[in-house]
Amino acid sequence: MRSILLFVCAPLCLTGAIACRDRSAAAIAAPTPAITEPAPSTPAGSVVGYSLVIPESFVNWKGMHVVGGNGHQGYIKPRTGTLAFDANGTIAGGYFELDMNTITLTDKKDTSSDNGVVSHLKDPDFFDVKKYPKGTFQLTKAIKTSGDSSYYITGQLTLRAITQELHFPAIIVRNGEDIVATASLTIDRTKWGITYQSGSVLGLVKDELLEDKVPVSLALRFHRQQ
Repeated sequence: MRSILLFVCAPLCLTGAIACRDRSAAAIAAPTPAITEPAPSTPAGSVVGYSLVIPESFVNWKGMHVVGGNGHQGYIKPRTGTLAFDANGTIAGGYFELDMNTITLTDKKDTSSDNGVVSHLKDPDFFDVKKYPKGTFQLTKAIKTSGDSSYYITGQLTLRAITQELHFPAIIVRNGEDIVATASLTIDRTKWGITYQSGSVLGLVKDELLEDKVPVSLALRFHRQQ
């Protein structure tokens, strides 16, 4: 068996206490992802914009076999992003891009970009990174739920030129000039055309199958634009 899946998000990807360099909520939160190409813009007027702090932002993933506990985990780095608040402190928009070439494995000693697992994740069985080098997440709605920091997020995640809507809870916390956003969700990889060793493919024995459901956790830090 060659490898295991994944990702995004944007989006856009997107549950996951990820080993090694996992930057989950506990790791970066000081107190505590479509339209394919909408380039992020700096909000104007009364809208306050925040830019993604790339070195401190991660999208963690975990892929598993259907039978047995063996799997892989790692992260994907965003390459740009924005978050905006209006004059009332309401989230007015958000967007980030994923650099699919940064897919990284954290559960093996060989975490180089050319190891077998990472190379397989980048080929057409999975993300086809040469053809689709980025993923995007466009936030379309953020509804405050309980307290000051809990939200229910709706957005569009685009991978492999396929856009699907996502809904998930998130924690978004102000910390001085920074905003820290964390979330855990599960995506179905087959919705983005990633069906390698899926249970939906006939002719595979059960212990050859990979889970369609992929846990993803977001840990994103934004800094107020000057």
